[in-house]
Amino acid sequence: MAKDLRGFLKELEAEEPDQILRVKRGVDPHFEVTGVLAKLEKERKFPVVIFEKVKGSTLPVVTNVHADARRLFRAIGLKNATLPEFIREYAAREDCLKPPVMINEAPVQEVVLSGKDIDVTRLPILTYHEKDAGRYITAGFGIMRDPDSGVRNAGIYRLMIHSKDTFGVQLSETAHGHYIWQSYDRQNQPTPMAVAIGHHPAFYIGCLSFTSLETDEFSVAGGIMGEPVELVRCRTLDLEVPAHAEIVLECEILPQVRKKEAPFGEYPGTYGPQRNNPVVQVKAITMRRDALYQSSFVGHADNLLLSGIVRSTTIMKTVKMASPKVRAVHVPASGRCRFICYVSIEKIIEGDPKNAAMAAFAADPFLKYVVVVDQDVNILNDEEVLHAIATRVRADTDIFMVTHAKGSPLDPASYDPAAGSHLVTKMGIDATRKSNYPEEIKVPGSDDIKLEDYFPGWRSTNY
Repeated sequence: MAKDLRGFLKELEAEEPDQILRVKRGVDPHFEVTGVLAKLEKERKFPVVIFEKVKGSTLPVVTNVHADARRLFRAIGLKNATLPEFIREYAAREDCLKPPVMINEAPVQEVVLSGKDIDVTRLPILTYHEKDAGRYITAGFGIMRDPDSGVRNAGIYRLMIHSKDTFGVQLSETAHGHYIWQSYDRQNQPTPMAVAIGHHPAFYIGCLSFTSLETDEFSVAGGIMGEPVELVRCRTLDLEVPAHAEIVLECEILPQVRKKEAPFGEYPGTYGPQRNNPVVQVKAITMRRDALYQSSFVGHADNLLLSGIVRSTTIMKTVKMASPKVRAVHVPASGRCRFICYVSIEKIIEGDPKNAAMAAFAADPFLKYVVVVDQDVNILNDEEVLHAIATRVRADTDIFMVTHAKGSPLDPASYDPAAGSHLVTKMGIDATRKSNYPEEIKVPGSDDIKLEDYFPGWRSTNY
């Protein structure tokens, strides 16, 4: 049976029922859903939450699917893994592409709405933060095809409701979808785009893998899922979409048309500025008869972890070419899973740490700070990394900066955030021991101690 969202939830609920919470009372899509999620987050609780009755819609909302790393580990079959184990397995699967396969009939086309029946406001689309300009789709994959190469691209691009059949879309200047849309728009041609909502978490992290413009991201997703992605042709577009998605919007980006979109609460924890952005026209809606509407709480764990965890593999591969003795990399939540990277290396010669930092910047343009540490530092622990910075860094020689470098257009610390500038200053920090560094204190044998031998029932933190 093909992997899909509902199958993942069924398995999770059967094996770990405490990982799913169901809200059976009616809720308002305007702040109440996200209010519940924000409250859970303040208590450091990140279960999948299913809101079964959402005002204005007959469809339930599924949220927080990607808010706990353990569920992402589970999604690729690693139920009791550590983060380094996940990164190694993910990297291996990234390199084992599985091309998608076509089928003629698909669950996502059990219901087809077109013409006057199109009304996206009947979907339980949420309003997330106080100053958001409207209701947003946040977990929909925009699927396009490069008009020159024919290669498909899939990326998550926010969509703001303008009317019952139009959206505003933000296509970041650094996204592949932006290049594809520009190719059509310059020729005054509409851009075919399908938006797939709701799928297995392995599909999400597969499509978000860092790839070149020449790579079909459905092939990467198939590698991560361990099985080919089944596709079906759209009813109104010359595009293929995942057959086991929950909902698909078949759309066109209108040529040369712009409309104000945003502000919107984005992943840095600040509002993205209002811009004149492209307008998307919905041509058809297809879905399952009992469709689940999946939402991602942008700027919070569900959104941050989903995108952040897959960045580590690309960084690791690139950094290893610059410094072969790299042991691990981590993009921590403290840096919004985007802006900061910790790199653990076995330093062979002086200069290795700076090479490693420069390679990390090259691998991921969103990074602003790269901290390179010795392998004795647990990079999953911010406190240990900060300790290394505090005690092993000589600022005048161990820190370097690169100005006017490519970063995120949503970075609030860019040179011109209001205008959506993507130019930032980057900082590399060599926090490794130097040749004349004094010996650190250590308790002999402590690493071999098993606390469960002293405290029955003890469960150690699994880093």
